[in-house]
Amino acid sequence: MDKYLILIILIMKILLISIVISLMVVLNPVNAKDFKVGLTVTPLGENDVVRFTSVEGGGSYSGDGFYIVGITCQIPMTSRLDFETGFEYSKQTILVTPEFFPGEDRTPSKSKFSLASIPVTLKINFLKYLFVNGGFLLNFDTSSSSPIDNQTGLGAILGFGIKYDFKFGGTIFANPYMKCYSFVPFSPERYQQRLFDSGLRIGFVYNFSIK
Repeated sequence: MDKYLILIILIMKILLISIVISLMVVLNPVNAKDFKVGLTVTPLGENDVVRFTSVEGGGSYSGDGFYIVGITCQIPMTSRLDFETGFEYSKQTILVTPEFFPGEDRTPSKSKFSLASIPVTLKINFLKYLFVNGGFLLNFDTSSSSPIDNQTGLGAILGFGIKYDFKFGGTIFANPYMKCYSFVPFSPERYQQRLFDSGLRIGFVYNFSIK
């Protein structure tokens, strides 16, 4: 639980700044004529289901893996600061252990559900090859049935990474991160379950310039 609380504290410090600057970019783009667009994939990582309030009884839920694919767009605001957005689709696998009843089979079963996310983040570049990024996510639970509470809502993400810029305009990057999907759920339950995942996002973007 501690690592999730640390994530939330860090995210809250940059969340308001991200929202304000994001609105500034949408209303008056700084360098909208220069932008990078590309593809991302998250093949490695861990997920988990967390309740901030303890609940007695009932089954238990834990993460059993996921994958994410996405499209990313990066707009430079200064030489060191980029605005990032895009679209991501994730497939999550949850391990469900039934509630204990004497004589009942408690063999865990796997259940899958999917999420669509729109990230709105800021990326700070430093030392030429390194960066940190963070901000919020607009998430939509796209499954008709899910083993956990609906994850549609406002989430948060924080990460760091390494990148390499090629002379032809392309950039490759690796971006370890931590993410909460329903930091502010749109339809909260009494004991809301929140999905977390952490992983390694890798991607390739190409620099486009509009004359």
